Amino acid sequence: MDSTPPVAVLSPYPSRRGWLIAFGVIEILIGCAFVLMILFSAFAFFGLVAAKMPSGAMSSGPISRPALMAFVGLQYGLMAAVFFTGGIGSIRCKNWARILMLVVSGLWLACGLLGTLMMAFIFPAIMKHQPGNIPPGLEHAIVAVMIAVMTVLMVLLPAIFLFFYSRKSVRATCLALVRAQVATPGTAGSPASGLPVPLAILGVWEGLGALSVLATLFIRVAVVFGVVLHGVAAFLVILTYSALSGYAAWAILRQKLIGWQIALFTAGFWTISMVASFVRIPDQLQMLKEIGYSDQALRIYEQFPQFSLIIRVGTAVMMTALLVFLLYTRKYFPAGERA
Repeated sequence: MDSTPPVAVLSPYPSRRGWLIAFGVIEILIGCAFVLMILFSAFAFFGLVAAKMPSGAMSSGPISRPALMAFVGLQYGLMAAVFFTGGIGSIRCKNWARILMLVVSGLWLACGLLGTLMMAFIFPAIMKHQPGNIPPGLEHAIVAVMIAVMTVLMVLLPAIFLFFYSRKSVRATCLALVRAQVATPGTAGSPASGLPVPLAILGVWEGLGALSVLATLFIRVAVVFGVVLHGVAAFLVILTYSALSGYAAWAILRQKLIGWQIALFTAGFWTISMVASFVRIPDQLQMLKEIGYSDQALRIYEQFPQFSLIIRVGTAVMMTALLVFLLYTRKYFPAGERA
């Protein structure tokens, strides 16, 4: 029996283990920041801050204050869990953590770009409608600082994460650890190629869609082809979409074509529904009234009519990008596979 240990193959790339540990620590700190945001939100919703605010100020739609706090807490809690998981995995130089952070940073950057552009258009108008006489110089400085902070946190930071985890040397470092773990006498010492990153992104996106059913715990409203559904009808629509998205996520992560087909169907369905809704109800304010937004929230929309155009354009861009990305990922599924 040959007991000769496997020969280590030198990687042409330098080890990035130290950087992986450093980025993992940063991710854990980001997770801690989300935990602090949960505590701050609870204080804002139920503490002294909420007591000093006028009635109705804490609600922008048909959602009660406890339900809104639960929804916000759930979102921050999920994000904290994601960053804690990614951070621990990065410190351990796990390849799945590298893929996870590629997915997270990619979605983070896409949302950050859209959010920063929206703030650049909306925030100056909000400042002009603030009560009191704010000196023009101070007003411009506040706007510049807010946009700069948004750019750093929502664009620059995820771009750095995306750049780092997409480096070939980082991938080689993670895969070298995998090879070291699986390399035993009599085996090839080479791990499977694994799931392509675009499919991981698509699978996570569909998984997030599966979580949309949780929104029915707080509000049951759905807009389908310009018809605003409430109650049981809205719940059934959202539940069906969540079930389809959940199954699609499961199938995509296993590279089954049926998952891609379901994702394409749901994306096409909601895109056509969105266009029909915009045509049937061209007035965004009217749609918000039918959904059940509060009078205070409606007054805010009335003060910023450009907000409606930004929402429509942003939604159209997002849906178009999703469809293009879906068509791109088709090549990662077996060509001859049938649903």
